[in-house]
Amino acid sequence: MSDEQQDLNLEDVGAGAEDAAGGPRKGGLLSGMLLTILKWAAIGIGAVIIVVTTTVITVKLVNKGSAQQGLAAVSPAYSTKEAPFAVYDGIDQVRGTTADDPAALYVLQVSLGYDAKDKEVSVEIGNRKRQIQDLIIKYISQKTAAELTSAHYDELQQELQQQINTIMTTGKVKSVMFQTFIVQK
Repeated sequence: MSDEQQDLNLEDVGAGAEDAAGGPRKGGLLSGMLLTILKWAAIGIGAVIIVVTTTVITVKLVNKGSAQQGLAAVSPAYSTKEAPFAVYDGIDQVRGTTADDPAALYVLQVSLGYDAKDKEVSVEIGNRKRQIQDLIIKYISQKTAAELTSAHYDELQQELQQQINTIMTTGKVKSVMFQTFIVQK
């Protein structure tokens, strides 16, 4: 009996030893490949989490010292853009003399800008065309040649706009633009 027990034990040990030694098993190749894929997926997800976290922290640290954040940090020069407006070019060229002694001659042609949505303003400007021309002649004739230089154009445009808006009833002129402005002594 001892011989039979030894044979049984040897067979059992041999069969167990083959499995423990890494012999071929069914499904072992698929499960090894699956583990490799899962391992690389976990590494990729971990890398993405680290990059996103680092980026968020860096952006918060950079913006922490600034008073304005997001789109509010745009320069005022770019944030105060005017909406486009329609232009009335029907005002005839104006000619006259300055208040100097001896007087200088001037030639001026203006365009008037107004809100494109306000069609009534265009009609009123057309109806007051001669009145606006007269206003421009009287206003510019009170100026000297020195006051009609290009250094004063912005001031002249604003003053003309205010003068024209005093006679307007349905709307306001948004801009006065010079098409031609010549002063000759």
